[in-house]
Amino acid sequence: MAKTKGTTLVSMVRFLRSQRERALAALPADAHHYLDETIQPSSWYPEQDLLTLLRGMLDLLPGDRERTLETLGATVAREHLEGVYRHLRTDDTDTLARRSVALWASQHDSGSFEILVEAPGRGRFEVRDYALPSREMCSIFRGYFAETLRVAGAVDVVVEKQTCVLRGGDACVWAVTWTEPG
Repeated sequence: MAKTKGTTLVSMVRFLRSQRERALAALPADAHHYLDETIQPSSWYPEQDLLTLLRGMLDLLPGDRERTLETLGATVAREHLEGVYRHLRTDDTDTLARRSVALWASQHDSGSFEILVEAPGRGRFEVRDYALPSREMCSIFRGYFAETLRVAGAVDVVVEKQTCVLRGGDACVWAVTWTEPG
């Protein structure tokens, strides 16, 4: 069973707790314990629970689901790179690309992630062999990856999906362009 670190759950659980009565109705009974238990950022949790909590949270939010998921991904990236994973933060996109492998592995025990810098201000993100691909996670990844570059100082970040395992691809691949800081 694939697992994810508690750091990926904290923001969602915080929101769900703020809407406790509505969350109880939106979540399946076997996920209700997340509304009471302390989430340990360094502990591993079932990846399926991440998706369950995410879908429950989306049921409580108005507006465009994809945009909401991208915003959540960006928020989590900032929390990670300004918090528990700040030691991986850098203002150099090439160094960030190398450190991204460690960042992924610190949060997921399945799949691999890579930022491939093809030229200054151009590259791609690749996720391979992720155990629980879904439309929701693709949108979160898009927001997370874009914000990771913004935290490194990149501006005008544009991320576009190229291939997806949900559409028969070997990997989920996003083309990305940005302007280097300064």
